[in-house]
Amino acid sequence: MRTGLVSAAVAFALVASLATGCRSGFLPSESRVAPELIADLRGTGRVLAATTTEWYWDGLTEITDILVVDVGGSSFRDALDRALGILRARGWKAENPPNLWRTHLKSDTWVNAYIAVEPLMSYDVATSDGFNEPLDASNMILFKRLSEQNTSGHLVVLEAERRTAT
Repeated sequence: MRTGLVSAAVAFALVASLATGCRSGFLPSESRVAPELIADLRGTGRVLAATTTEWYWDGLTEITDILVVDVGGSSFRDALDRALGILRARGWKAENPPNLWRTHLKSDTWVNAYIAVEPLMSYDVATSDGFNEPLDASNMILFKRLSEQNTSGHLVVLEAERRTAT
């Protein structure tokens, strides 16, 4: 009787696996950076907006936290340099040589956490690729309003995400 139950359980798992394309939707999970990291990023400057974007694949919802920050720069380049200076002082290091528009950073303190820093004027609003359309629409409205108000080009966008090990 016991081997019959085990065989039935194995057969069910095999059929469920084949039916779902071996996806892990049975055990959905979420990936995002620690709230303490976001609290730390808020110290980069005056936060004018905070939002998220979500992307879903294979049972995993990846959440990216997004902050729009005023660091007091006189131009987009000055603001970007100021933000990068503040973040470097907190232990963040560029993954690659800094880019004119977007720089990716990682930290030994925040394992598997990565941030991107970019001037608001060049920011391409992150979307969920249709997985969360109400959030995408809300973010588009938010960033349109911020861009219209940011005539001097001195605001920066900080994106924080947790990359899962592959």
